[in-house]
Amino acid sequence: MGASLPPKEANLFKLIVKSYETKQYKKGLKAADQILKKFPEHGETLSMKGLTLNCMDRKPEAYELVRLGLKNDLKSHVCWHVYGLLYRSDREYREAIKCYRNALKIDPDNIEILRDLSLLQAQMRD
Repeated sequence: MGASLPPKEANLFKLIVKSYETKQYKKGLKAADQILKKFPEHGETLSMKGLTLNCMDRKPEAYELVRLGLKNDLKSHVCWHVYGLLYRSDREYREAIKCYRNALKIDPDNIEILRDLSLLQAQMRD
């Protein structure tokens, strides 16, 4: 996570993830904006900012940022996982599964992605 960021920004990225997990969305957005000021095309940060905005009912902006993040870093399991989470939140389960599978191709041992994929497959009876 936070690939190719200097230590300060890598710590900010961890803060974004923690803020998302604890539903402190404004705090997460602030950290994302700090990273994006220095690294405006950092795919994983753009994706996490999009995921955070999605939780704040700013869906169009969220999809735009997540797609931009993915475009900037197609080889990131974080970007693919976030895209899957976004689709899942909109009940687009087939698309979410495709995204999770892409994330697993990049990081096959990631427990969070495996868990999300298996739960969704069980729900879909896939």
